[in-house]
Amino acid sequence: MSAAEGAAGANPANPERLRERLRDLLGVDRWVEANFPAVAPSAEEEVVKLLQSYPGEIMVIGQGTSFPSEFTPPSDALILLTSRLVEHFSYSAEDQVVEISAGWSLAEARSRLSSVGVVVPALERFPNGTIGGRLAGISSRHTGGRDGWTQSLLGITVATPDGEKLQFGGRCIKDVAGYDLRHIFTGSRGNLGVILKAIFRCRPQSEWAAYGYPVSTPRPAGRISPVLRKLLDPKGRMRSGV
Repeated sequence: MSAAEGAAGANPANPERLRERLRDLLGVDRWVEANFPAVAPSAEEEVVKLLQSYPGEIMVIGQGTSFPSEFTPPSDALILLTSRLVEHFSYSAEDQVVEISAGWSLAEARSRLSSVGVVVPALERFPNGTIGGRLAGISSRHTGGRDGWTQSLLGITVATPDGEKLQFGGRCIKDVAGYDLRHIFTGSRGNLGVILKAIFRCRPQSEWAAYGYPVSTPRPAGRISPVLRKLLDPKGRMRSGV
């Protein structure tokens, strides 16, 4: 699809035309029937293709659990739903880490980890949402401490607004060399790109049973640095979502 063709079909006010263009772009129909223009990719490469070729504005949403019930998506932006990104779920008992796609719900992730006797402490704070949604919407008050994201998050894979796929960190602390950019995307609310996958350190359930899991009420993430926004999204395509 050429830039001109993409621009011609990128009008959310014409959903049938937009759906056709997105189907041509992705090679498969990922349109979601809703009261607003939405697409739900099921593979990381589909997200990359969409960001590389779709010229309009995009809002990233996981399950939308952080929005108030009266929330109405903007009519001039395409909604990118990440809840179908469930390609990867790989637990290593030897390393006690789990690699998991952004679309997995916290409930499903906890259930699968519980079956092998482990938890990801940072995930235990929240009753619902998706992996990617919670990472993108997390506030700074949840980053530190023994059960915070700083301790739990070892690696993250993202797609930038122009469709470049980047990975930061890895399956162990020593994989983080030089600048640690993992946490740039935590709390970004989709403004800096799309979280595709994360790697977490796990802990034995028995170790955390006595500690308990304080459930948190989600708070708005902090303000995104305008310097980072200009660097990663120079065209200003990404709307605040999650």
